[in-house]
Amino acid sequence: MDEIYYLEPDEEITSVIDKIKNSKSNRISLVVPREATLLQSVVNLKLLVKEAAKFSKEIVLVTSDKIGRNLAAQVGLTVFDSIKSGRPIYQPPASLPDEQEIIEIDMRKEEVPQAKPKGVQVHHFQEEAHKGWSKKEIRPTSQPSWKPHKPVVEFDWKKTRKIIWPLITASILLILIGLFLILPKVTIKIKVLAQNYDKTLEAKISAEESSNLSENTFSGNLIDLTSEKEDKFTATGKKNLGGKASGTLTVYNYWDSNPQTFPTGTKFLSSSKTFVSKSSVTVPGTSIRGGNIVPGNVNVDIEAENAGEDYNVKSGRFTIVGLPAAQQEKIYGQSNKDLTGGFSKEVTVVSQQDYDQAKDKLTKELNDDLKNQLKEKTNDLEILDKTVQNDTVETKSSANVDQEANDFTLKIKERTRVMGFNKSGFDQFIVEVLEKQIPQDKMITLGLDDTIVPVVKETKYDEKSLNLEVHVKAKISSKVDIEKVKKDLLGKSNTAINNYLNKIDGINGFEIKFSPSWWLKRISNFQRNLKVELEYMNEETIPVAPSSEVSPSLPATPASTEALP
Repeated sequence: MDEIYYLEPDEEITSVIDKIKNSKSNRISLVVPREATLLQSVVNLKLLVKEAAKFSKEIVLVTSDKIGRNLAAQVGLTVFDSIKSGRPIYQPPASLPDEQEIIEIDMRKEEVPQAKPKGVQVHHFQEEAHKGWSKKEIRPTSQPSWKPHKPVVEFDWKKTRKIIWPLITASILLILIGLFLILPKVTIKIKVLAQNYDKTLEAKISAEESSNLSENTFSGNLIDLTSEKEDKFTATGKKNLGGKASGTLTVYNYWDSNPQTFPTGTKFLSSSKTFVSKSSVTVPGTSIRGGNIVPGNVNVDIEAENAGEDYNVKSGRFTIVGLPAAQQEKIYGQSNKDLTGGFSKEVTVVSQQDYDQAKDKLTKELNDDLKNQLKEKTNDLEILDKTVQNDTVETKSSANVDQEANDFTLKIKERTRVMGFNKSGFDQFIVEVLEKQIPQDKMITLGLDDTIVPVVKETKYDEKSLNLEVHVKAKISSKVDIEKVKKDLLGKSNTAINNYLNKIDGINGFEIKFSPSWWLKRISNFQRNLKVELEYMNEETIPVAPSSEVSPSLPATPASTEALP
């Protein structure tokens, strides 16, 4: 009798295999609901078949899920559509014998021995035939392997057409609407008489004050950065810190009767060694006593210029450095005792070169660091030449120059300040300042060749300001409000455009160009599709005949300068 299992929709294959394994029946019916997890993958069903064969179980699948039945049929399972069905929807064919399998068939029949009639000889031909007979080997013929039938799904063209045609129609409509909104692109050049306008004025960039047209003050941004670095360096200098030899000299004046004065630090030379006086002395002049010349003399203490035992010179004569050769013979010093006290002691000290190299290294690193910070802070700002100000705020060393040390630590703190500002905003600000100085029906605009060049006059970062001298090269012409023209012309036809432009005072003609030229002669409602330019005309320009796209009122050839909207 079949053992029936009702599976849950989300029951996993591992749970089903456990049920098969634990079942005591050899034939198991699995009732599977629609869209159950087991029926979602042919891999699950193949695994089910494999495990069933492993446990010698026959599996019957009961389900109303069409897709599940197809998959089950593909893997060779017997399939019913319900428990009450008498016949399966699909039943796999009986397994065919393997080609290599040997089937033995015994053709001999067991016969019941019969009694021979007396006096009659019976000859059995079967016995003679059977004597030459033996077990005959019959091999099965090769049979094609069974493959499950794959159901053919017919494509519903009627249903597809009902979906595709509305989509195609809607796409075409969207494309046409998009082209109508996007096209055409229109460029309008308005011709105006203009004169060159050159002006130099003073202005100020301030980080504390807001923009003020009457005071020519434009708001800027003062960037103030500080950075410090500290590092340890090796001292390489050498210095003799031993004792200096010293002694007393008697200075004689045989030169004349006038006294000779020698200040502190006067140098005396002996044995190629230099000594200096510790005090200022005045040597009396020569006198005559009893007919003999008596030199003036005075004692002075001296000290060796440098330390070392080499300065322990013997007693003797000392030449005064700086006197003419003739006077050095008559004015000199004399020691009666050897100089003593000199000895050597060489130590490592911080040399000037050590200090300078350390300072240069830290300063460069600080400047690079501040430069990178400055670049991040001023990414969208205009920075003028010679406006970056670097200052050393602090320099601190653990050892001074010539001080004994094997190494030293140097710390430097740098400060960088610069004034940045928005260049396009500044240019517009300067134009507005200059427009206050011209008639109200005129305007100042910048052509392609026109410039506004600010030059640094004075940096006052302590007052958070930067004084400039601004050189302006521009055009002055009749006032035309470009933005108002663009706004008014949106959505207008070619005829309406011509009527509107002909009513503007102060213009000398215009050109209208539609792109593509074959499209509707109408401006779209998108402002980005409309470009309005000013084209300046010199008063002495020679008139030319208008082209087909030029208004009849155009009297002159355009100048080479194109205005920026």
